Amino acid sequence: MRLGDYIGCVILFSLIIFKSSFGYKILGVFPHAGKSHFMVFVPILRELSRRGHEVTVISHFPETHPLPNYTDISIVGAGQIGFNNIPTSMVVNSKIRNIIDNYWLAQIGAQNCEALNFPQIQNLITSNKTYDLIIHEHFNTDCFMALNYILKTPNIGIGSCTMMPWLYDRFGIPNNPSYMPVNLLHYGDEMTFFERVINTVGYFLHSYVMANIFLTRPADNAVRKYLGENIPSVVDIVKNTSLFLINTHYTLNRARPYPPNVIEISGVHLDKPKALPSDIEKFITEAKHGVVYFSFGSMLLGSSLSDDVKKAFLDAFNELPQRVLWKYENETLPGKPENVMIRKWMPQFDILSHPNVVGFISHSGLLGTVEAFHNGIPIVSVPFYGDQFINAKALESHGTAALLDHWNLKKDSISKALKFILQSSVLEKAKRQARLFRDRPMSPMDTAIWWIEYVARNGGADELRPAVVKMPFYQSALLDVGLFLLTVISIVVYINFKLSKLILNKLFSKNKVKKD
Repeated sequence: MRLGDYIGCVILFSLIIFKSSFGYKILGVFPHAGKSHFMVFVPILRELSRRGHEVTVISHFPETHPLPNYTDISIVGAGQIGFNNIPTSMVVNSKIRNIIDNYWLAQIGAQNCEALNFPQIQNLITSNKTYDLIIHEHFNTDCFMALNYILKTPNIGIGSCTMMPWLYDRFGIPNNPSYMPVNLLHYGDEMTFFERVINTVGYFLHSYVMANIFLTRPADNAVRKYLGENIPSVVDIVKNTSLFLINTHYTLNRARPYPPNVIEISGVHLDKPKALPSDIEKFITEAKHGVVYFSFGSMLLGSSLSDDVKKAFLDAFNELPQRVLWKYENETLPGKPENVMIRKWMPQFDILSHPNVVGFISHSGLLGTVEAFHNGIPIVSVPFYGDQFINAKALESHGTAALLDHWNLKKDSISKALKFILQSSVLEKAKRQARLFRDRPMSPMDTAIWWIEYVARNGGADELRPAVVKMPFYQSALLDVGLFLLTVISIVVYINFKLSKLILNKLFSKNKVKKD
């Protein structure tokens, strides 16, 4: 071996030893069984392990192939996996959808809490193993937050979707319902008077009433049942979260007044596009007028649409000069035009990254929305539930999307929406927004990793949290100050009223004496 090669090997070996010796022990806690949620988190976890950190992950999605520095604690069985298994017929009418969404989320969260009694979780608690940091999903249950208290470890919150209404207070985020819509409603930033009324009432109901009944109580009950009576309420535990990584970005989801403890990392799940399967690559490349991609994501089944709606889409596609790729879960599609290709599963991001893809028909789930936005692809949005409506409204506000009502899908409305997004002017707007989305000082992944390591190496990040996090509601809302000022003003008005009455009585009495 030459001297240079020997020195290079020594340096490389030293770097590996140095990196591994200074790696942190990180516990990831992801109790929700939605595959699309975990798809945001797992790239970060893999990158942390790649950078030499010792990563242990509690989730429903253990790795199929072993990774260095990566250990799974599987909670498969605690709740149904949400992946490619929801018929569109299960989605209720939007007039009562909001109530159902809350109850549905709470039920799933309560099911996931049963994993606290799994032997592997109990063993983790009693093993006396220490961690430098916990990364915890904040979504539909806080029962696993008890691990933060038991393990006495600094922790970071992370979210795969737009801000849930019950998260604002725990991170000290100022909320103004006049322009910040509740993400489970279907409003944009610009609302009518009555929409602002509904949004304001909805915010308080979601943040205080529903969050307490549907989320906090079941979580506290599960903690007391499986972990002991001496653990504080999860409401108090979550207030010690150092910072929150959220899967949004102001160029897409609009600007919000986030304090320093909230970091936007939208696009963190995106990797470099890979080569497409040869048949899909050929289908796209040979499309003279480009390709429209059609998918309802990783949960909703496009094949479950009614026959009338399928026919409406196919009739609209038949009139297009573009070709259409449709993620369709059945082998055959009767009446399929020649310009349509169906596949049970498709590499979505790789397809949307192809320069010959000019449009996307989507349910506006956040991951697909981000992938299209990143690539400058206009969208025909067909939202069904959850935050899909607010995602669609954000796209519409940029002028890069046409919205359709999934309860009233007709051939004419579909054709009109496709005609809109396929305009060159709309494509130009989408490409501009993509440039803004990608224009950052650091990549989303580097941003996430830097802040995770920041909290780990500093043993927490209390300095990032606004003081309002620890204030009771009556103080943060200045109810006590308002009551005090109202009392002072009332006393002053009362004294002035009494003095005026006394003076007037004296004057009238003097005038009466003079007349007598």
